[in-house]
Formats: sequence, C-alpha cells, structure tokens
Amino acid sequence: MTKKKILVLALSLAMVAILAVGGSLAYFTDKDEKTNTFTAGGVDIKLIEQQGNKDGTALVDFEDGQTLFPIVGSAQGAKNAIGQPIAENYIDKIVTIENTGKSAAWVRAYFAIPSALDDGYETFNAGANVLHFNFGNKDGVSTIDNQWIWDNDTTTAWNYYETTIKGVKYNVYYADYYQPLAAGATTEQFISGVYLDENVDMKNGEYTDKRHPNADLSILKGEVKCPVAAVAVQANGFDNAVDAINKAFGVHYDPFGGTAENWKDGE
Repeated sequence: MTKKKILVLALSLAMVAILAVGGSLAYFTDKDEKTNTFTAGGVDIKLIEQQGNKDGTALVDFEDGQTLFPIVGSAQGAKNAIGQPIAENYIDKIVTIENTGKSAAWVRAYFAIPSALDDGYETFNAGANVLHFNFGNKDGVSTIDNQWIWDNDTTTAWNYYETTIKGVKYNVYYADYYQPLAAGATTEQFISGVYLDENVDMKNGEYTDKRHPNADLSILKGEVKCPVAAVAVQANGFDNAVDAINKAFGVHYDPFGGTAENWKDGE
C-alpha cells in the first residue's frame, strides 16, 4: 500500500469516527414531567361545654339540668384552681370551640339568654339582670376584647339581637374569635358560667325580684334554657371574621333559626 493510499484510508477512518461521534450526540435528550396534587380544605368545629369537678381542680363534661339558686358571694371574687368563681350557687358553663377540620377558620359564637331574665339592649345594664353570665377567662383575665370580640362598632355596647326559640323570646349576644382558629386548636373560653341574682326571691309560690317589682319571672318555674351555638368559615380568602361570616351565612345570620330583630352590631 502506497503512502497516499494509507493517508486516504486514515482520513476516511477519521471521518467515520467523527460521523459516529456526531451520531451519538444526537441521542442525549431529556424530558421532565410533574403531576401536581392538591387537597381540598375543610372546616369542621366542635362546641365544647364543661364545668369544674366537685373539688374545682379539673374540667369535666357539663351537666345539664342543674338547679338555679340566688348566688351567695361574688362571681367576680375568689377563684378555685381552674379559675372558676367559688361563690355558692355559681354554675360553671365553660364554653370553648375546637377546630376539628383540616383548615384554619374564623369562628363566631352565640349565647342566648331568656329575655325575661336579661336587661337587654335599651340600657345593657348587666347589674339589672335576673340571670347573669360571666365571660370566659384566661389565667384570671377576662377574654372579652382579648380573645373574643363582643363589639364591632363603638356606638353599641354588644353584638346583640333578639329572637324566638321554641316559643320563648331570647336576647342573643355573640362574639368573634380574635384570630383564625388553626386546625386542631381550641379557642379560649367564650363564657365561663351563669348565676341567678341575689335579689331573686320566692313569695307565695311566685318568683320575684325587688328591683323589678312588675317583672314576670314565671319562666323560672320551668326549665331555663340558655342555648349556645357557633359557626365557622374558612380563613383562606378573608381578612376578618365579619367578612367571612357575612359572605358565607349572610348578614344578620341567626343560627337558632328564629325571626331576629333589634340587631345591634353596626351593620
């Protein structure tokens, strides 16, 4: 083989090698694909009612059907180990709301008291009530306006309306929790108890109150019911409880289903 032929052959082999390398480079490719997954949010709440045990050292489930007697002592006085008043005839009714769903939620709670036993919106004079209720407390400090906002307008004393439940007229007070309630979390106390005023008496088989000589207190002859309710709306998309609840349930929503009137809430 001449040197010329050898050179040509060497060049030919080199070209084949180059072509081979070029061909192999054409197969370095890539592809990426992702499957996006989502889970639906969910709101679910549980209304919890509790009371202190006999020793006042632990919480137990609330006992329905307890007997009302005029309080002896002060509901704002000395407290037991769990922060409840030790006054005789004070009835623990400790209400909290747990978020058992999987999404944060704005929460509103309602407490209804028979109108015949409550002073109502004209003066909102709690001292004139026949049946009183205490706001919740946290470490001995009231939760009103700290964890529970009872007033959304400075011109009114309370978020309030009146309704009728099973033929009985009620005054309803309600409050919004101060922040979205996280999934799995429980609110601070909404209310902590109720008690009959020390001025209530019975004469000739009739209940009386010297502060209200013409008041009809015949409701005390039967069962006195103080219903509690709560609603919740997803926190996502809403900056506050008022907007969320108005959007989801409508303005002036009554969870007890009655015909509501005399709303005092700044709306």
